[in-house]
Amino acid sequence: MITLTFLKLFGKKMEIDYDPPHEPDYDDYKNNAEAYLFFSLSWFVTAPMFIVVATIQLLYKFTQWFMKYPNV
Repeated sequence: MITLTFLKLFGKKMEIDYDPPHEPDYDDYKNNAEAYLFFSLSWFVTAPMFIVVATIQLLYKFTQWFMKYPNV
């Protein structure tokens, strides 16, 4: 995190440029910093969805295991 912040603030002054020119349709992001921000924030959406799906699958497997045994 500190390295990214340092490069963002002082990278161009030190002639370190990780945003080379490319075609206009190269991707949906204007630069690498915007793409990094998007993927960093997307975890807040994907992690809860993963937890919900994993919980449903776990409950399904438990139910299948539980139904195999007859009631005592």
